[in-house]
Amino acid sequence: MADFDKWPLIYNYFRNKSFADLEIQSFNQFVDEKLPEIVIENQDISPKIEEVRVEVANIEVLRPRVVEADGSPRNDFWPMEARIRNRTYSGPIYLDMRLLRRDVEQDVKRAYVGELPIMLKSDRCWLYGKTPEELVEMGEDPLDFGGYFIINGSEKALMTQEVLSSDRVMISEKVRGDVIAEVISTRGAFKGRVRVMRKRNGLLYVRFPSSPKKLKLFVLMRALGMESENDIKAAFTIGEEQVQNDVLLNLEQTEITKEQDALDKIGKSVAPGQVIDYRLKRAREVVDGFLLPHIGQTKNDRIAKAYYLGMMASKAVERAYGLREEDDKDHYANKRLELSGKLMEHLFRYAFKYFVKDLKFQIDRTVTRRRKLNISTVVRPDAITERIRFAMSTGNWIGRATGVSKFMDRVNYLSPLTDIRKVKSPLNKNRELYEARDVHGTHWGRVDAVETPDGPQCGLVKNLALLARVTTDSHTDQIEAMLKEKGVKLD
Repeated sequence: MADFDKWPLIYNYFRNKSFADLEIQSFNQFVDEKLPEIVIENQDISPKIEEVRVEVANIEVLRPRVVEADGSPRNDFWPMEARIRNRTYSGPIYLDMRLLRRDVEQDVKRAYVGELPIMLKSDRCWLYGKTPEELVEMGEDPLDFGGYFIINGSEKALMTQEVLSSDRVMISEKVRGDVIAEVISTRGAFKGRVRVMRKRNGLLYVRFPSSPKKLKLFVLMRALGMESENDIKAAFTIGEEQVQNDVLLNLEQTEITKEQDALDKIGKSVAPGQVIDYRLKRAREVVDGFLLPHIGQTKNDRIAKAYYLGMMASKAVERAYGLREEDDKDHYANKRLELSGKLMEHLFRYAFKYFVKDLKFQIDRTVTRRRKLNISTVVRPDAITERIRFAMSTGNWIGRATGVSKFMDRVNYLSPLTDIRKVKSPLNKNRELYEARDVHGTHWGRVDAVETPDGPQCGLVKNLALLARVTTDSHTDQIEAMLKEKGVKLD
């Protein structure tokens, strides 16, 4: 086995695959699946003037084109021309828009709303599916692998970001003996950190965005609709004696027994000094919107959230009694890689939110000035285009991330290859963080154990292994539907 020649295997692997395949697949998924999801999140736009409403649907991104100085568009716009003329290789975005006033249709239009930079060799690129001879005619190198963008004539590669996995419960233990079960719950652009803490005295507390300080877990579970003690016991691990002891201890220490009283306890924190009806309304909004949004954000999802919190608390109690180990944050099963498609999704969601905000402002201003209201006068395409182009030019992404887009090095053939496959950790490079910089056993076959820069970035900037493959997002709806068919349900 020591004499086994591995290179024929590697040559065969890359015969029909490109180094940039994972970036291209990720970008294709963003354009085909994620763009329509972002539009659905914002499909009803209601400005301050109540009688006006805008509906948006059916987003479409066309192949790149160029608009000349005289305003005439030209479709045969290839990457080499973008490089030579210092232009951005981007495709126009179109949306179906309906403008309604007092529920009467005023205007319907397929509106141009901005430009989206197109990744080379992706489905929307003119180079997609071309033979080597055709690529030479278009001024391209047939051996070029794509997977990057052209912004103002410069080739820009997006650096893959290594982040902690969302919607995954992580158990950690503090020096004082407190145990924390933590999950980063994600839905769309919102990320909410939910913590269930077991103190040394056995009491369970919970923290989530907008929650009161020192909120007891069982008060929250009652607010979610679990009024009886048997319901609460059923949410915890059955059979573990230590877990059941902690449940009984917390039931004794919790004075609130009614759902309304529990909601009012939360309401007094989020809406202090208000009447009880308003406090209860705000408490329900906070519990539905900010607590574990990945499970759902409606009234029907409250019981499922209570069971999830019970599972988190069970794990924390088990860790406190030594029945389970702490979770390793550096284990690669607890990490996710955000490729170009995911990074563009974050950026487009931010840009589209700004577009919606600008659209509301333009409608309000037009109505206030008593001007004629139609789609052409209120849509400003620059709102999306400028934000995307600025982020990709400077590398300053949303969430205060810097250096996400990088000028692609063409010093030799290997330089752009390493740029495409670099993986960057968001951790601060000025801190020691020895464990995060170390080679972990789970890097084997996924991340190169040797290639990393010297200096402060050592161990934080890594490279994907030669045969590493990154999968794209997959939908859980089909699995959930199958489980429901098999009779899995919340009692």
